[in-house]
Amino acid sequence: MPLHDDLDGRRALGAALGSGALVAFAFVAFGWLRLSMAGRAPSDPVAVLGAVVVQGVVSTVTFAPFLLAVVGVVARPTPRVVAGGAALVYGVDLLATLGGTLVTGFPGSVGPAILAAPLSTVASLLAIAVAVWLAYHGGYDRVAAAAEGADRHPLFAALPEPRFAPELPVKQGFVAAGLGALVGAGGLVAANEIVELLRTVARAGAGPSVSVTVSGAWVWNVGIPPSQFPIEWLFEASFLLAVVFVTGPRVAARDLAKGVAVIVAVQSATRLVPALVPPARPLNPWEPSGPILTPVGDVFLFVGVAVAVRLALHDGEVIHAPGGKTVEE
Repeated sequence: MPLHDDLDGRRALGAALGSGALVAFAFVAFGWLRLSMAGRAPSDPVAVLGAVVVQGVVSTVTFAPFLLAVVGVVARPTPRVVAGGAALVYGVDLLATLGGTLVTGFPGSVGPAILAAPLSTVASLLAIAVAVWLAYHGGYDRVAAAAEGADRHPLFAALPEPRFAPELPVKQGFVAAGLGALVGAGGLVAANEIVELLRTVARAGAGPSVSVTVSGAWVWNVGIPPSQFPIEWLFEASFLLAVVFVTGPRVAARDLAKGVAVIVAVQSATRLVPALVPPARPLNPWEPSGPILTPVGDVFLFVGVAVAVRLALHDGEVIHAPGGKTVEE
């Protein structure tokens, strides 16, 4: 049974715009803070403030549709809603990428590879939809039934019995995050392969094409090579476990804190451990891929998801919980 039977479109749109602006300005401000600390930011504070505002507004255009789609799949992760959200995210991101190439002066044709630019964001949305469906919309029971009782395997029996939340057993949360991460990380690998295929087609075609790479926000990273799948799966799983903390019938401040803690602990440890295990490699903790900065992007996005869900779906109303029960905020 769905957690949220009714979704107010205006309210969802307002929540997506507000949370999207929050995430966008957090990313932009953090980027300018790093430039300032490195001594590479302009000395004119008015110019910096203007750049932050313009970049924040532009970034909001891409983050808000993604968070609107997330709100939709959290409320009701049906195939139709998920497909509609994926189409919205893909279309907006593609237009934003094309617009960015024009603003930055890329001439003429940008090549077919640009069609794959939004696929990373689409993969993230699908991963969230799968995780939420497994955690709260009956997906776990269906998967367990299809696997003929695989959830009673000794491997699962070793997992602790307590719950992450009243509606989320630990075992169910781990399965939701793990399978959702397979979709997310697998989608990134597929996006990388599609990009390479499109570039090969472009090179084989008549005339040269221009390859476009947009840097800055995480949404423009187009896929990962297969060799990075294990690490990316771990990162995706930590993010999705945090997401299921804040997408149930109730959202409390402690759920937000637990989610941030999970993301930071898993992702920072993943970057730190290789530097401590022989043969140890030099590690700069402040580099973008270091243990301090690696979790920042997912933390910002996770907070945006939590805020969007809270604003759109929780306002003191009676909310339906699994099994037909109702709980009040």
